[in-house]
Amino acid sequence: MRLFFLGTAAAEGYPGIFCDCANCREARELGGRNLRMRSALLVNDDLLIDFGPDLLASAQRFNKNLSRVTTGLVTHTHMDHFFTGNFEMRHPDFTGRLPILTMRLYGSRDVAVELEKAGLDLSLLRMEVHPVQAFDCWQSGGYTINAYRAYHAVGYLEALFYSVDDGRHSFLYATDTGPFPEDTWQALKGRSFDVIILEETMGNGKYSQHIDFDNFIEHAARMRSAGMLRPGGRLIAHHMSHSANPTHEKVEAVLGPHGVEVAYDGLEINL
Repeated sequence: MRLFFLGTAAAEGYPGIFCDCANCREARELGGRNLRMRSALLVNDDLLIDFGPDLLASAQRFNKNLSRVTTGLVTHTHMDHFFTGNFEMRHPDFTGRLPILTMRLYGSRDVAVELEKAGLDLSLLRMEVHPVQAFDCWQSGGYTINAYRAYHAVGYLEALFYSVDDGRHSFLYATDTGPFPEDTWQALKGRSFDVIILEETMGNGKYSQHIDFDNFIEHAARMRSAGMLRPGGRLIAHHMSHSANPTHEKVEAVLGPHGVEVAYDGLEINL
């Protein structure tokens, strides 16, 4: 199984388009791993988690052919994770009239609502939309996928995160969420993963529906004590906001002593 980080930033990107804060200035000066597009993860070229507004730029930057994606997972329909304009590009007029593979798209009922609002002809775009909810389990493209309840967009959207298992390897991808709800912890009981990818949006800041440094370290300890990381497993922080997260090496300095890696755009993990 191959995991490729197309983007690792929160909603505004890092540095922010219109921001001149100290973190954004430093990121622009340093470049490299400090430049982050909105978060998305590509798995084995055929499974994609989230479809934000930077998808084209990320695919071009890293020379990825997303026409091979047949399974899509949507965490929630905030703009940085679900930009419906991406799907318009599946129209035959934009694909050279060449046949493309059908893509099965999974997410909460909000996904179908947004696609309907956009007026997209899913048949013409070769898309199937499958609504799921927290704690559902299903098969797609040779993967077993589980959905979990996220603590995010509370009261107006259903936010989910996912685990994916190919029969040999398994990973957990958790964003956007605050500290895990207790029913999610219970659903994860007894599960183990080769890689856990956990959001760390807030850094030194505080917001109940995202995770900060303190929350992250607490979650990491609980995950390890519960046996959620397999021997040699990797715990990775991603989904960084510039508002309270410093630049890449400074985040590494905070989380590295806790056995945590910090993701960056273009990071590839081979299992």
